[in-house]
Amino acid sequence: MAISYVKKADIHLEMKQGFGQTELLAGSYPGGVRAYRCKLDAGCQVSPEMIENTLQVFCLTDGKGAIITPERAYCIDEVSFYVADPDSHFTFHAATDMTYTMFVVEQKPADVERFHAFHMKLPFFKGLSQCVEYCQDCKSASSRSFSVIPTKRLCRVLMGVGEASAEHSTQPEGCFEKGHPAVAQWNVPFGDTEMLLTVNGETVEQESGDFSYVPAGLDHSLQCKPGKNIHYIWFEHYVQEKDYLVSYPRS
Repeated sequence: MAISYVKKADIHLEMKQGFGQTELLAGSYPGGVRAYRCKLDAGCQVSPEMIENTLQVFCLTDGKGAIITPERAYCIDEVSFYVADPDSHFTFHAATDMTYTMFVVEQKPADVERFHAFHMKLPFFKGLSQCVEYCQDCKSASSRSFSVIPTKRLCRVLMGVGEASAEHSTQPEGCFEKGHPAVAQWNVPFGDTEMLLTVNGETVEQESGDFSYVPAGLDHSLQCKPGKNIHYIWFEHYVQEKDYLVSYPRS
């Protein structure tokens, strides 16, 4: 089967002192990215462990709270994104029950070298309403796309958000993309999402709280079910450690 995915109902979190964390789709990608689903109960706090030679990227999709660093506090009052400073620490404080997805990205020697040469200022925090909108020819008329981490800003990581609506359309709505050989992709649906995820001709239904992985190079689409909407975060990682910033001709 070309699609690797897990449904929200099958993601089991063992809560201890108001916090739970579990790995998602372990072993599906050998390139040094691991994903985790985390939950923090209202009134609780947690300080994620900082792991040497990694980047930690957080997609905060449910709940309200704050991120406290030694320098400042960030208010979480919408879908938000956070990249931790590898040389510092921080704490999540939950005002309501919070759910988030964490990507831990191993930094290979070439990544470390590039990171020291150039990278976006960390820690990085941005709410969805602050993200820059862009256009792409593989998206339908109702689609909207937002950039969170652009190419070249954080080593081999890039991330964005896709939205579309089929509430008032008889045409297919969403993203219909040819396989991209350069990057692997993970999808985090959120909000009022009822989506058909198709990878290499195979289709599964996805909704808010589910999680999926698309290997590099496979054709894929993220499409609204008839009369419904989709909202999803896409997280991508260049599979090649060196010389990865290349363009592949379209077939």
